Amino acid sequence: MGDPKAHVMARPLRAPLRRSFSDHIRDSTARALDVIWKNTRDRRLAEIEAKEACDWLRATGFPQYAQLYEDFLFPIDISLVKREHDFLDRDAIEALCR
Repeated sequence: MGDPKAHVMARPLRAPLRRSFSDHIRDSTARALDVIWKNTRDRRLAEIEAKEACDWLRATGFPQYAQLYEDFLFPIDISLVKREHDFLDRDAIEALCR
């Protein structure tokens, strides 16, 4: 058979794959925009959930707790809620906590 080195030398040499600077900028910009979009989306979802929670608190007869939340006085003391509203069952208290 022939020389094993001759077979290796017959293969063309390839330069290592390198990304262009513009590819790097495009990819890093896309990643940064993804992070910004995710943060914006998460913040907007939290705002929607907070508004819905305040609407629910008002509709169920607890406007004082919605006001506490809007005044940034949350979390509320659940033991105080239980004392003030002893008619609430466990499910209602848990719903209030959500």
